[in-house]
Amino acid sequence: MKRLGKISILLLAIILFSAGYVYASGFNFLAETSTTTLEPGDTITINLGVSDIDAGELGINTIEAVLEYDKEVFEAVTPTNFTGLNNWSITYNNEIGENEGKFVAVIVQDGVTVDQGIGTLTLKVKDDVEAQSTSIVFKDIKTNDGVEEISTTDKTITLNVKEPEPIEPEQPEEPEEPQEPEEPEDTTSPDPIPQTGENIYIIITICTLAVLIMILAYILYRKNRDIK
Repeated sequence: MKRLGKISILLLAIILFSAGYVYASGFNFLAETSTTTLEPGDTITINLGVSDIDAGELGINTIEAVLEYDKEVFEAVTPTNFTGLNNWSITYNNEIGENEGKFVAVIVQDGVTVDQGIGTLTLKVKDDVEAQSTSIVFKDIKTNDGVEEISTTDKTITLNVKEPEPIEPEQPEEPEEPQEPEEPEDTTSPDPIPQTGENIYIIITICTLAVLIMILAYILYRKNRDIK
């Protein structure tokens, strides 16, 4: 009887230890972005990471998840939209089928036990999208501690696509008013300058008058002389 009691206590301890071990194993998958408001044509980057890892001394070195997004809102995601960080590499399946949308992140080294980023995902909003609310979902997220599979909750990012800001038409430049041509300065002398022909005429007239005056003076001189 005592032996049965000891066995029962031992089995209960094993069950409690196992239950505690399962409960303790876990991790948190991070999917964060710096903005939740977008316009048609915008690009958004989602930072992916892990935190609160409790998977024993070995840690984790692989993460699986499925990406869901509205293909009417975003351009199609391809493997090139994912970029690994901190020695993590990410593969993505964009082929139509059972595993469409599944991505796997792997780090080839000892398991990770601390919080860190594992990569980024970049999506582009289509140019002709109307204003609406949309979501990007990471679901079926899981890893393992080398012994068993560990799952975590789905992550959803809700985004608002708004109407683009209206582009104001450029105002035409007002034409410059035509400037009236400046009148040339009058550089002529206020007194008329006699022409060459006029100068000759004046000289001849003066000479003629001088000759006449001399003749008249000579006649008067002779008359006065004869009178004496």
